[in-house]
Amino acid sequence: MLLLLTATATAFVVTQHLKLEPSPISQTHVDKVFSPVCNCATSSAHIDFAIRRADHLRIVVRTPSGSAVVADRDFPKGMVHVKWDGRGVPDGIYHAVVHMQRAQRTIDLPNPIRVDTVKPTIALISMSRDGAQTLFRYRASEPAHALLFVNGERRIRTYSTLKRGKFAYAGRLTAKTRLVLRARDVAGNLSPPVKISSL
Repeated sequence: MLLLLTATATAFVVTQHLKLEPSPISQTHVDKVFSPVCNCATSSAHIDFAIRRADHLRIVVRTPSGSAVVADRDFPKGMVHVKWDGRGVPDGIYHAVVHMQRAQRTIDLPNPIRVDTVKPTIALISMSRDGAQTLFRYRASEPAHALLFVNGERRIRTYSTLKRGKFAYAGRLTAKTRLVLRARDVAGNLSPPVKISSL
């Protein structure tokens, strides 16, 4: 009985010590959503965090087909910056895991990473003159930036990502002006082009 009480007390002390010990990982930042097929700035997910001591880290992302290894090497004390390309995995929510060899710790990063490869769609609701400007109203299939291309050049990119929105274009439009409307969602996927008559 005495041995059992001693073992229980020891386990309690160890547990309390671990609770008081600061986490070996801090300042975690993980991209919330990306598209591995967009050929854009968000084609991979950035996984960033700081470690208190130098360590050999094995960073993986859990996937349906097993762990995708993002990095497996020594890192110095301080910030860690790695990227996951997400190639070959289905759309969905994923989490990164950090195995710390020297610290003998495994840390599940709570930040979810969403893989989204579905292209948005966009439709023009109306186009009207507003003084010296032309006002475009649009509807997208999901929150997205609206893009306006004039004669092959991108002239407008909305700041906000909305499902329904509007923007104004101040350039001169003629019957020969080629207008194309597109949408880019938060993951980076680009919609098919929608040609617009400038008349």
